[in-house]
Amino acid sequence: MFILKYWRLGVKLAAWLFTLLILTLVIVRGYDTQWTGFGEYKPQDGDPERAKTLWDWLKLLVVPIVLAVGGYFLEGSRKRFERTIENDRHNQQILDDYFEYISKLLLEKHLGNGTDQDVARDLARTRTLSALRLLDGKRKAHLLQFIYETGLIERNPIIDLNGADLKGALLDEAVLSGAEIRGAYFNGATIRRAHLIGTDLRGCDFARVCFADTDFTDALLRQAMFNEADLRKADIATADMRDVDCSNTYMRHAQRKALNERNSTG
Repeated sequence: MFILKYWRLGVKLAAWLFTLLILTLVIVRGYDTQWTGFGEYKPQDGDPERAKTLWDWLKLLVVPIVLAVGGYFLEGSRKRFERTIENDRHNQQILDDYFEYISKLLLEKHLGNGTDQDVARDLARTRTLSALRLLDGKRKAHLLQFIYETGLIERNPIIDLNGADLKGALLDEAVLSGAEIRGAYFNGATIRRAHLIGTDLRGCDFARVCFADTDFTDALLRQAMFNEADLRKADIATADMRDVDCSNTYMRHAQRKALNERNSTG
């Protein structure tokens, strides 16, 4: 990485020096166009052939310069592609390890709500929050759906997601009805056409989240933050939205009316 950094710096420096040299030559000899090869050639007495001009040298340099620049950009593109593939593999490995770990806790330690299971629950929460911080948006959604389907985030959840990093999660059409996900950070996530019926989302941060066509029937959203969120066509008519922050939130007029009525009676 160190060598590559300075190689790129050297290429840029060489390009600038070459440009500066050409400009200097043009300025110094600007009144004599014959040497450039662009003007009309006037043979001199005793000259068997025309001497090499700037245009001749430029034609010789064009191919290697194009190859060098093209190689530079191709190498950069290849490196970016390799990093993308490596990051994808790394994310998938984190998710696979998480699935294996939680499945083992469920099978061997009987992860549940009993007081004798406190250590296992703490371990599961720590592992969950750690994995969510590292995963991309797609795999955050996979993890959340997994712990929902295994009954770990029902009311009085076995895994408490307070403070969980669900930023950028891709939860379009997710089914999380009846789950308890209090105090989580969903900033920038997409949760379109999702089913959040009766879901407890109190205190969550939904800044810049898209909830288009999402069903919030009877959802608990008290003290949630919807700054710059998109609630177009979302069903919030029966949701508990007391004390919510809807600064610059986009929603249809009928939904805004329902929200105002709840705020005024809260």
